[in-house]
Amino acid sequence: MLMVTEKLLTIDDETDWRAALPADVSVFGSVEYARISQEHSGQAAQLLVIQSGGSLIAYPFFMRSIASLPFASKTTDAFWDISTPEYTGPIRLGWEPFFTPRFADVFTRHCQAQRVVAEFAHLHPWNAQAEFLESSCIEFNREIVYVDLTLPEERLWRDSFTYACRKNINRARRENVRVFAAETAGDIREFHRIYTQTMERSRALDKYYFPLNYFMALFEQMPDHARFVLAEYDDQIVAATLYLHDAMNVYSYLGGADHAFQHVRPTNAVVYDTIVWAQSHGKHRLVLGGGYKPDDGIARFKASFSPLRARFNVYKRIHLPDKYSALCTGWSAYYGCKVIPSGYFPPYRIVPPASVRNLDQDPHVLTGHHSSRS
Repeated sequence: MLMVTEKLLTIDDETDWRAALPADVSVFGSVEYARISQEHSGQAAQLLVIQSGGSLIAYPFFMRSIASLPFASKTTDAFWDISTPEYTGPIRLGWEPFFTPRFADVFTRHCQAQRVVAEFAHLHPWNAQAEFLESSCIEFNREIVYVDLTLPEERLWRDSFTYACRKNINRARRENVRVFAAETAGDIREFHRIYTQTMERSRALDKYYFPLNYFMALFEQMPDHARFVLAEYDDQIVAATLYLHDAMNVYSYLGGADHAFQHVRPTNAVVYDTIVWAQSHGKHRLVLGGGYKPDDGIARFKASFSPLRARFNVYKRIHLPDKYSALCTGWSAYYGCKVIPSGYFPPYRIVPPASVRNLDQDPHVLTGHHSSRS
């Protein structure tokens, strides 16, 4: 019988967290990213480390208090639910036979002991160990675009980029669009300006607005894993993207562009510069992600750089069914909605617009919110 040990870490356990799950293995699961996210959201970051012999499983997540919900009752306000960072899930380091089936049971016991009502995870397409999870709770969310950086640059140009993509990169060159990585606090302020302007133009949800100090923290505290790439045209910044990266992957995280300068294709120049940089640093993939909706303009833009797709799955598991049911009932009563949101998980976390309250309609559908994330 193998001995299984578990340890729950917080951001105060910086050395142990970094030893269990270093940023080079998972940038989104790193203690550096966890600290910045906790300071921004107020949600406590934790890392559960389960070890048996030569096998270790690290699972990063954020604890969210049920008490913050306006309809929480005395029977539910001392409970929690959890959500993981992007592109994580349980990540294995090392290998031990017969350890695989034990993780789900161990984590369920942990959640029940910690009064965790529900668990929502964004699973890494390549690194998350789906066999550790309850298969019935894994749900396909969407396809994401990625670029195979192990291919030679000339082959990417010829076989991966579409004709329109090559044309747009060349257009940016002819227009003398200059691409560079941020080096100063002033560069980060310009990034924030472009990003906020883009969110306002697209009428993004509140959760997509980040203050300047969030980006400044990433720039200052994660210099080896966060790369802000800016495009300058006619002496002004017209596009910018923040990429987070670990040893193998580069992730397109947040960004935007000044719509008035779209004709000089600055974002094409930013992505191409990132591909060249990533290849020179030995990265294997550039993960561009998907769009807000299937085949929207953002998705088509990303697809112009690569025909490759990966399945992006999420994980939705209820650990305390009675509390979960009580929260859904409380949500319905508080907002006057007779229909529980479909897709969104946990459903009691969604705030329906006033236009759908007291109606027999699904607020998830009416708000056009396609994502299953909480």
